[in-house]
Amino acid sequence: MKLRLLDLLVCPVDRTPLELIAWESSTVKLSADAIDRVKRLGLNPELFTTEVVTGVLINRSRKVFYPIHQGIPRMLVFPTGVARHFAEKYATRIASELPGFTLQQEESMPGEETVLRTFSSEWVNYDWDEESYWNLSPEAIYSTMSSLLDLRHKPIRNKLVLEVGIGIGGIADYMARQEEAEVVGVDLSYAVDPAYRHFGGNPFFHIVQASAFAPPFRQNSFDLVYSHGVLHHTFSTRTAFQRICMLPKRGGRLYVWVYSPRDEERTLERRMLMKMERLIRPVMWRLQGKSQTLALLPIVPLYLVRQNLFRDRHKPGYIRYRLREALHAARDRFTPRYVHRHTEEEVSAWFLEAGYSQLRCISKGKHPQFVPASFVMATGIDGTRN
Repeated sequence: MKLRLLDLLVCPVDRTPLELIAWESSTVKLSADAIDRVKRLGLNPELFTTEVVTGVLINRSRKVFYPIHQGIPRMLVFPTGVARHFAEKYATRIASELPGFTLQQEESMPGEETVLRTFSSEWVNYDWDEESYWNLSPEAIYSTMSSLLDLRHKPIRNKLVLEVGIGIGGIADYMARQEEAEVVGVDLSYAVDPAYRHFGGNPFFHIVQASAFAPPFRQNSFDLVYSHGVLHHTFSTRTAFQRICMLPKRGGRLYVWVYSPRDEERTLERRMLMKMERLIRPVMWRLQGKSQTLALLPIVPLYLVRQNLFRDRHKPGYIRYRLREALHAARDRFTPRYVHRHTEEEVSAWFLEAGYSQLRCISKGKHPQFVPASFVMATGIDGTRN
């Protein structure tokens, strides 16, 4: 965690500022280009030269602390295995320096602990290898996201951006490096750990473990907030939307992309997948660890055959599936507890209700040929906050 992040974080329960107590830190050497970027942001370079590896963020009025473990602020409001391990490991120090302080003990939102487990397994096992991202090459997914966010006409250079649901973190890292934005990436799952391991060296990419239902950020802070393929995996997509829609500045943008019932009906193949999903997912999400992986193995060959034999290899971004990619695709389809699908009309109504205007429906725009049809046919809405 870089010191700069403290300017943006608040307690996710009462939204009060937090106090940082750093126990272990390292020094980050910024390049000349990075220093120039910091100055363009109007910030002090010293905020980016200290990396807090271990410590706590405390709310003195509530007498609670949030761990900073392995460089990542753990801002979930309910205790997790990592938070409990941290509290046990540093129990003596906590008792000495913070007498009476405890971990935050709020209730999780319905099903949230299951979602944390499921998506931690999906992304931690997937990891990062610079060759594939979902079923595309990283370059193709970056270009696709740039198109969907319309960054050509609405650049984010020197802007403050939040991605809700970063997964392995590659897209957020790209936004920070290539689009020259300062990006905060948040995820509920332990995918934040491989994300930090691979991309934590990017001084303009900040990683936080937190929930979309209790985002630990100041409202009216971000120039752009985007969430692609995430909110529909919560118990209530609309409630999650309502929690993040207050984070953009007035005049800032919000982009939300969720599954659509229309997309799942557009081909025979997708209709068959939906029937399989309805049969398999209610059982699969309840399994844990190796049991879930073993149960998925009979499905994996279907993904290998489809991607490697029936996909157009000449299409931009094509990758050949290995077991890793096929298993990841099967996990994403069959293991989430929640998979909601929403129409453009429904999500547009949420935007209007929240005070957004200048709505843009992704499906109604023109996109380069490299953008997959499934991305365009889903429900993607972009709006400006009044």
